[in-house]
Amino acid sequence: MASESRELEILVAKIQAKLAPDAEVLHDVRLMGRESKRKRQIDVLVRQKIGQYEMLIVLDCKDYARPVDVKGVEEFHGLMADVGAHQGALVCPRGFSEAAKTRAEGLKIDLFSPIDTDPHKWQVNARMPTICDFREALYSIGIRTTAPLPFEFPADIVGYFHKVVAHNKKKEELGVPGQIVQKKWENGEYPTDPGEHGEYPIFDEEEVLIDNGYGVLAPVNLTVSLLVQQKLFYGELPIDQVSGFRDELSGDVITNAFTIGLIDPNTVEKEWTQIASRDDLPRPPPLTVIGLIGYER
Repeated sequence: MASESRELEILVAKIQAKLAPDAEVLHDVRLMGRESKRKRQIDVLVRQKIGQYEMLIVLDCKDYARPVDVKGVEEFHGLMADVGAHQGALVCPRGFSEAAKTRAEGLKIDLFSPIDTDPHKWQVNARMPTICDFREALYSIGIRTTAPLPFEFPADIVGYFHKVVAHNKKKEELGVPGQIVQKKWENGEYPTDPGEHGEYPIFDEEEVLIDNGYGVLAPVNLTVSLLVQQKLFYGELPIDQVSGFRDELSGDVITNAFTIGLIDPNTVEKEWTQIASRDDLPRPPPLTVIGLIGYER
């Protein structure tokens, strides 16, 4: 049990060091008690200079088989007062009783449980409530010309704009119009608000040159119009890596970084819950992922 408690102290010190990289985080130290006049053992001590002042924060780790009760909170409050701590937190993977939470709120003591995906006894399989906001764009390419030249377009006009190459007036290649539109949409260069949008130039040059079907580069104006539709899905996104604390009083997770896995749009549409608006949820999720999907019409 002592070795497991020590492992928990080391884990908590590691998490706290990540949360406060500019502070001094020490594990298993002794501080002289102001009232007891004896050395008090501190599981994790955090020291940080703020101007001419030094903040002292103590964290006490409890690897109990059941939640910490109100007595544990009161004993920790006595330890804080004895060593002159400015702030303190109890950390217990098993959580805290309701009475302990009420008492801790009154004493301004934080209550945490570790949230860490590294392999150890308290490793968690973390998932985050998430909204996937899919913006689908149906887009059409418009062509306009005043050149006195004939044009011949293939029957597959959609395929045509994914093959023909546009040039500038110096006859330098600018790219394929359909591919440029798709790339700009995915990069967020066109409006993503739901509704109709147009007409937007595809290239920086107002007038470009394309093959008129007879081997001649003819001047044209190319634009794109978009119809953007929104679909909202609610689900839980797996978190590959996170290290922090769960605030047992508020339910919030405290961390300064996390890594999520890849999102499969097909899985989201099949397995997540589609909602009409964010107001359908009792509490806004902490993460929203926006995906841009484009189709040519």
